Amino acid sequence: MDIKKKWLNLVDYLRGHRIGHTDLADISIKAILFLLILITVPLMFSVNKAQRYVDYKIGSISSKKVVAPFNFFILKKEDELKKEREEAVNKIPYYFNYDNEITTEVKTKLNNVFQYLLERRTLVISPDSSQVDINIHAQRIKDELYTKYNVNTTVANIKIVLELLKSKVYVDHLKLILKNTNDYIEKGILDTTVTALTRPNVSVIREGVEESLPFEDRLDIPGLEKIIENYLLQKFDVNQTFIFKYFFNQIIKANLKYDKELTDQAVENARNSISLTKDMVYENERIVDANERIDEDIYQKLYSLDMARMEQNKAEGSWQYNLAFLGKMMLLTSIVLIAGLYLYSFRKKIYNDNKKLFMIVVIILLDLILAAIISGPLNWPGYVIPTTIASMLLAILIDSGIAFVGTVVIALILGGIQGGGYDIALITIVSGMVSIFSVHKIRTRNQVFKAIIYIALAYYWIILSLSGLRFDSLLEASRLFVIYLLPNAVLSPFITFMVLGIFEKLFDITTDVTLLELSDLNHPLLKRLSLEAPGTFHHSMVVGNLTESAAKVINANSLLARVGSYYHDIGKMEKPEYFVENQMDADNRHEALSPNMSALILASHVKNGIDMAKRYGIPKLIRDFIPEHHGTSTMRYFYKKALDSATDGEVNESDFKYPGPKPQSKETGITMLADAVEAATRSLNNPTPSKLRAFVEELVDERFKEGQLDECDLTLRDLKNIIDAFMPVLYGVFQHRIEYPDQEKKKPKITGNKKS
Repeated sequence: MDIKKKWLNLVDYLRGHRIGHTDLADISIKAILFLLILITVPLMFSVNKAQRYVDYKIGSISSKKVVAPFNFFILKKEDELKKEREEAVNKIPYYFNYDNEITTEVKTKLNNVFQYLLERRTLVISPDSSQVDINIHAQRIKDELYTKYNVNTTVANIKIVLELLKSKVYVDHLKLILKNTNDYIEKGILDTTVTALTRPNVSVIREGVEESLPFEDRLDIPGLEKIIENYLLQKFDVNQTFIFKYFFNQIIKANLKYDKELTDQAVENARNSISLTKDMVYENERIVDANERIDEDIYQKLYSLDMARMEQNKAEGSWQYNLAFLGKMMLLTSIVLIAGLYLYSFRKKIYNDNKKLFMIVVIILLDLILAAIISGPLNWPGYVIPTTIASMLLAILIDSGIAFVGTVVIALILGGIQGGGYDIALITIVSGMVSIFSVHKIRTRNQVFKAIIYIALAYYWIILSLSGLRFDSLLEASRLFVIYLLPNAVLSPFITFMVLGIFEKLFDITTDVTLLELSDLNHPLLKRLSLEAPGTFHHSMVVGNLTESAAKVINANSLLARVGSYYHDIGKMEKPEYFVENQMDADNRHEALSPNMSALILASHVKNGIDMAKRYGIPKLIRDFIPEHHGTSTMRYFYKKALDSATDGEVNESDFKYPGPKPQSKETGITMLADAVEAATRSLNNPTPSKLRAFVEELVDERFKEGQLDECDLTLRDLKNIIDAFMPVLYGVFQHRIEYPDQEKKKPKITGNKKS
């Protein structure tokens, strides 16, 4: 409790002290986000990857002469090292331990079972034995076999076996099969299937002595069972073979036990025994001349020199190693500061929203973590890094401009700090821009397929470009695309759309996809509104059409404006009969109420609407339409009614104001105007177009003069365009009641006396 109190005191202190126009709490949050990147990125991408010469590519031209500054070994290429290790491992045998106890157990058991059956064959073949006696004796033998030797069979099988054993020929056959089986057991039976042994050598350790097991002597349990079956089939029919085989199968066991630990250790030793180097470059030896083309051998020498230099600096604690780390930190600081400067200068609203800043940092770091895993533990090529995930997420969750900045940040970090070079930076920026374009007007989740096609084409274009610059073949470029880039292009959009919902929920972001889902008139809340307050529902639909038309002409978010309008009056469902659009021809409930009570009921629909929207999981961006579409405007009808009926004391105007706040966005500002216009114009009788426009202009001018639009960035030009956009929709709504001036002239004159 004490810790919580101290924390709250610290927060209050930070919020209470300012530097310029910013409080310390805001500065602290931004500093933490900055340090989070500054600390996390170097941990993910070690300074050991700093390289001096490997920016050269095979086939490129050296810009300077390079001479060896000291003796160093040439490292083997990855494919060379892999091949030599595979060859070394292939020579390592599989190790098996010979188990004498199992050998003795199996041989003894086979002999004892066979001898037991021979001794008891006379019990059931006596000429005087009845069928009942034979069955009793066979049952006793069956039970004793299971009790003494754990061999299970049936009475019928016992009778057949004992009948066969009265023949000396069959007994001799079985003795021979038994001897051969014992010989195989003596040599050893593998406890692993022969097909699982992918390397050529097998060694058996018998009483501490290792000996090689020839290929022809390798036998597993299924193999021995097959051999026994073949022996039996040569002397017995199929049914008899099946009975005897069943006896053998229950007794034989593997006595060569696989020693995984010893084998794995031998494999590891073999891999480690392969030298990482293949030759040496001596001090002052020329590695490459200026203007010389770099081939594979030269490239490997340059790469080896970089590795040797880093190892030398690391071992000696050289200042150059620290300088490399400092250089990376300076580069990273520059990248982050430039991105922050862009936000501060051109995207002030996002810069001031720490929640969105945190989301941007999280998305970038998650993409970098994936890059670190792919290039680190997995050791996959940089082409596999799904950089477009961050680009698409930022474009969908915020906008294309922020997505581009985030893409550039990732490209610079991967290209410079991670050591990926020009290739990865280029691929990240180009594919990122294409992915941003593919989702910037996303309306359905099915557009994932559009993103896949666009990103795949971008990847192929880039890899072809890079291959052309390096004189690589088209076949090699296509191979890289199919193996690495195409799977990346397919998986990245799917991953993006899978995690999109998580970010929407965690950071309360509303994307166009969510807006389209909320615009479905079968949404439970809109369905309720249509049934419980049909007048309000119709009013909301008209307001939605008005706001959508107006938002389009001033480049606001028309989809957001329309969907927000659908939900702006949902609070009226609590007491629908108190709102005029739902009263139809019924009596006005407010006639029996005081003006103050009527004002309370009207104002309550704002709070009720917010509570209802929260219960149904409506995003905050839509919930903002509920209080902001009224702003802090006055309920003029009831305020005037209160003034007219006041006998003593003053009427407090604040009692008749909506709680606010005023509209904070263009979309909520448009909805305020559309709501007022739709409600007020319904009271007009036979409005002409000019009369309707004058009435709308008066209402808009009234809201403007009240200051209700001061906080939503709507300009006077915007207001004029909004009025122009409202008129076609209103003409459509009221056309059945509009009587145009020229129609007045065309009416026939009525003669005669009028009834008074």
